[in-house]
Amino acid sequence: MSARGPRGPRAEGPAATWDPLHDLLALKDRLNRLFENVLRRGEFADGEIPGWSPAVDLREDEEGFVLTAELPGVRRDEITVRVERGVLTLEGQRPMDRDERDADHLRIERSYGPFARSFVLPGPIDESKVTARFQLGVLQVFVPKSSEQRSHPVKVRIT
Repeated sequence: MSARGPRGPRAEGPAATWDPLHDLLALKDRLNRLFENVLRRGEFADGEIPGWSPAVDLREDEEGFVLTAELPGVRRDEITVRVERGVLTLEGQRPMDRDERDADHLRIERSYGPFARSFVLPGPIDESKVTARFQLGVLQVFVPKSSEQRSHPVKVRIT
């Protein structure tokens, strides 16, 4: 009798639970989410595929620019906001909890790890007066307009 079944070799013990069809379906789900994010946000910058990318709104009013970013599960001390030469950069990380990392998952859909987003702001800004507030998983950054452009980098304190 052959040790090979219709789906490949049979095995005994814990390795017997491997199902290649399950792995292919999981890969399909991950690729679908990736392409949904790319199409929804219009991203695919520099040919790189982002690990995860927080959703943001960026608007302009008479006084300046306001960036609002959804960062659920990210701690304040894991977020960096910088402004340099008219570019607002948001960086951070959403780590997976140790308990989560060690668990046997049936499905993982939330994204973890580092992220970085950069936005070119049209027109001169006052980099020294940028403010940021983080509350209930939402970061709001205000970048005031200026009559002249400055060129030194500024790290923004998040309150």
